[in-house]
Amino acid sequence: MKKEARNSAEDLLDAALKLLETESVQQLTIDNLCRKLGVTKGSFYHHFKNRAEFLERMLEHWVEGGTLASIEAADKGADAIERFNLVVESSHKLPSGTETSIRAWALRDPFAQKFIERVDSMRIEYLHSIFAEVSGDMERAALLSKISYSMFLGVRMMGANISEEEHMCILKIMMHELYRFHA
Repeated sequence: MKKEARNSAEDLLDAALKLLETESVQQLTIDNLCRKLGVTKGSFYHHFKNRAEFLERMLEHWVEGGTLASIEAADKGADAIERFNLVVESSHKLPSGTETSIRAWALRDPFAQKFIERVDSMRIEYLHSIFAEVSGDMERAALLSKISYSMFLGVRMMGANISEEEHMCILKIMMHELYRFHA
């Protein structure tokens, strides 16, 4: 008799975030998740007490795998401009549908909203440190970090309505004319 492979908690969390690329949190049920992975509910409950605990751990996993991992990757840069380029590159690889689903969820749920606020704060703070190093002007750095982050979110929300080429052109213009980055 062949023994069923056991999925780890991380496998379940990854699968849930993958589902959120195309589905809402309301569609992210235990049944749907287990069916997608081909596992039993028992496997799910082996790792999580209930759906509420699962959703909390999934949001933590999203913060760690997206925001913290992007910042960690960017921190390998030698200077502020290289760190900016690395964080843009790393962030660009994140699936936009997942974040869009989480942001839509957060509009109706204060629990999810706390994670969005945390992520937004971490991302803006990191961008602020980059712009502060480049410009030496803390007020300008605060504004540039919010402009840059707003553009990041806007591009993600626009999805297919903005091409990769257009996005790169916008970034180039912002880097040279607004951010005053000279590479």
